[in-house]
Amino acid sequence: MKVLKWIGIVVAALIVLPILTLVVLHYRPNAGKMHASVEIAAPPQQVWAWIDDGQLLKQWVSWMVEVQEAQPGRRGVGSSLTWVMKDENNGGASMKLNGRITEYTPPTRLALAISEPVYGIKGVQAYTLTDLGSGRTRIDTDAHYDYGNWFASLMEPLVTPAAGKKMNDDLARLKGLIETKADAGR
Repeated sequence: MKVLKWIGIVVAALIVLPILTLVVLHYRPNAGKMHASVEIAAPPQQVWAWIDDGQLLKQWVSWMVEVQEAQPGRRGVGSSLTWVMKDENNGGASMKLNGRITEYTPPTRLALAISEPVYGIKGVQAYTLTDLGSGRTRIDTDAHYDYGNWFASLMEPLVTPAAGKKMNDDLARLKGLIETKADAGR
């Protein structure tokens, strides 16, 4: 009987401790926050096109399969769009991120309020372009997301670092695409 009691305690600990760890980590100061930055050998106007144009956006943002605009061709504060993503962490299931532009200052800043109803995701995604001179631009991407779904909220300590890595990989892809096209044009 004593052995069964110890086995039960060990099994319970193996289940409870990881869940408790996720709960505690969910309340860390930077929960849900991501930042990525890259310098690109191109002027801000050229980089801006890759952020503002849905067809170009699909080329560098992994998982993105479509950009739907509520009013095609109209861009500015209040404009709505939907990013249709193929969620590779969910078996390739389709996920729609609804965005409303909250800041629109070409070619320096684009910010969107983002929501996704299935997982209760709400947040902000912002792109800031800084002219470094000599035909160089730094792009900073900042995001902060909250998860309304209890399971997604519990998994936030795992989701945010993975999403941050994806954000860095996407910016590296953007840099490669822009600089390769710039080199080809010389």
